[in-house]
Amino acid sequence: MGTSNHFTTLTAAALLTGMTATAGHAASLRDPPVFASTHGSLDLVMVAGPVPTALTSAISTTAWVYEVCARTAPTQNACPAGSQHPLGGVRLQLNPGDTLKIRLVNNLPPIPDAKHVADIPTLIGNPTNLHTHGLIVEPHRAEGPSDPYGDYVFVELRNPANPIPDTAAMAAMPGMTGIAGHAMGHPDVDVAYGAIDYAIQIPSNHPSGLFWFHPHIHGVALNQVSAGLSGIITIGADTDGCADAACRSTVQAGNVRHIVLKDMQILAGGTLQTQENPGFCGNPPTGSPQGACPGVAGGDVDYTGGSWVHTVNGQVFPTIDVPRSGDVWRIVNSSGSRSYSLWVGDDATYAPVLMQVLSIDGVTIDSLALSAPGQGVMAQLLAGKVKPVRCPGVGGEGGLCTANLRLMPSARAEVRIVGPQAGSATLKTELYFTGGDSWPAIDLAAVTFAPGSGHLPPLALGNQGPNALGPNGALMGPAELRPRGAMTLVNIDSARASAALPVTGSAMHGRLVQASSIAIDPALKLGLRTTPECAPLQPGHRRRILFGDPTPGIDGFGLGYVEVDERGREIEATRKAMGSFDPISTTVCLPLGPGGAAVKEIWELYNLTAEDHNFHIHQTRFRLLRGGTVPGTIIPASTADGLVLHDNVPVPRADDTTGCDGSVEAFKAGLCRPHPVVVEIPFHQIGDFVYHCHILEHEDGGMMARIRVVAPRA
Repeated sequence: MGTSNHFTTLTAAALLTGMTATAGHAASLRDPPVFASTHGSLDLVMVAGPVPTALTSAISTTAWVYEVCARTAPTQNACPAGSQHPLGGVRLQLNPGDTLKIRLVNNLPPIPDAKHVADIPTLIGNPTNLHTHGLIVEPHRAEGPSDPYGDYVFVELRNPANPIPDTAAMAAMPGMTGIAGHAMGHPDVDVAYGAIDYAIQIPSNHPSGLFWFHPHIHGVALNQVSAGLSGIITIGADTDGCADAACRSTVQAGNVRHIVLKDMQILAGGTLQTQENPGFCGNPPTGSPQGACPGVAGGDVDYTGGSWVHTVNGQVFPTIDVPRSGDVWRIVNSSGSRSYSLWVGDDATYAPVLMQVLSIDGVTIDSLALSAPGQGVMAQLLAGKVKPVRCPGVGGEGGLCTANLRLMPSARAEVRIVGPQAGSATLKTELYFTGGDSWPAIDLAAVTFAPGSGHLPPLALGNQGPNALGPNGALMGPAELRPRGAMTLVNIDSARASAALPVTGSAMHGRLVQASSIAIDPALKLGLRTTPECAPLQPGHRRRILFGDPTPGIDGFGLGYVEVDERGREIEATRKAMGSFDPISTTVCLPLGPGGAAVKEIWELYNLTAEDHNFHIHQTRFRLLRGGTVPGTIIPASTADGLVLHDNVPVPRADDTTGCDGSVEAFKAGLCRPHPVVVEIPFHQIGDFVYHCHILEHEDGGMMARIRVVAPRA
């Protein structure tokens, strides 16, 4: 679905000029301020930095947020006074075919309390970057100072005002040669100082929907997201997900709200704790407080007097007024690590209010008729994020509804909510236990329903998923990429023809030092040469990704890999040992098909630990074939119109985790017997990107791996 708030950048700025960061308790919910593209482009400056923020009359801190403004000069590194810097983040409104240009500036303070500074010394300087989560776009690596980056996460933007260890000098010291890049502090990624330019081309066939952006620096991703650094992206019009005129009319007549869930832990003195602790309010915490739970004493740290604040659009326990025509809620879990189990409870009866499910992870769903078998299939297609039931409606009309949304970090859902009658309710999250962490139950917002509300016909949805998977769709159409320095997407042949031309772009990065050790060879990228490491899977073969612990018993996070043949046998020659993220190593490398045709692969995901994980892969999305949260079930090969496209999926722990120490050895010996999650992934975008657990504590701890997709041989 799209958006019904057609603000321009200037309108949004005018509405919010002079607005403070204070979020009034029980105030009406405010939608994030909007910056919209014009004439096919959106050109912004985003300054990441600290902002004093009053969350309630009693709770204040210094959050880290993006200050956003229109760019008026190529090397602009600041925004005018009064520019937008809301805690809830801004919304970038784009259309298919647009170019998103961002000049990112790092004004963040040092971060000595980050857990991984001990392992990665340069992290104390708080480097940052930008990832456009869920967009099916090229991970373009800049080829020089005049070439802007695409959605490329192997680059660090440092604040030159922050002192950091000189890793080059450290590497030159006697006895320091051979130290791993991870321990040395990321010397093997691109590094810029002060500011960096991005230019992200949205393909003309990109699905409309809800996406978001956030930093993606390995080691401090949790810290920066938990401190407030994120925002949302919407593509297309608010009616793009509709299948008929009645749906379009209903959406246009009602409200479309954007609900951004963020949480942050604030100590008694107002200090922001960026290294979040799930035990802040006790384990498990008690009660369902409004907006925040109080810190408790426990373990090595006394959190007494502090607050774990849960905000909706940066507000603490706001009020959402639902008119008779109902609301469309577009919900983003932008928390660093916590999961939500969301429901709306009637204040008088405590009964749940049903919500029609419109989209998951930004793309509208295609649901089966909810007969008993169809309901079971849809539960699987939805990976347990939704417990589907038939929507109540006039004349027994269909539609998929739910009373509960289970959203792990980075998950999104779009729902339509209509009150059964006038009255009040509360948006809540229940206690959510992942096997390792207990995320507290919190009342998030008050909800009021206008008189005259009732059961209304469900909205009829369109075919976004099938279109994306069609021969000319965003996931399966021929590959396009941006030649270095250019600002348009071209096919592979045109990119090859431009390979020897000089870079002619207009990017003006701050001081840029690019690492040759991770650079993708342009000849390999464009299929002008090949390598045995970049080979297609044999027919019937699959990739097996193992979520585990490189140091069993010491609470680490890592990924293992092995290829399996058509009979399910592991091919030992392909095995990569369980290990933490290494930016230099490429775990998976594959070429596209002839002419740049997309390639589909089947991946098996196994959780060898005692707690749940959340698989996410960049630059694409996938459909579920088996697993989710119902162990052992298999989705039928033919599901008629049932289709859900995800960009993240829960990878549940085993039924019995007694023998699950995170090691491959325990898995091979049969001591740990997790149920596999099997996904079908189309690869379409060329370049280097990653897959990882989107519980950012786990990602920062090493549960991430690099993947490379290249053009077919010329």
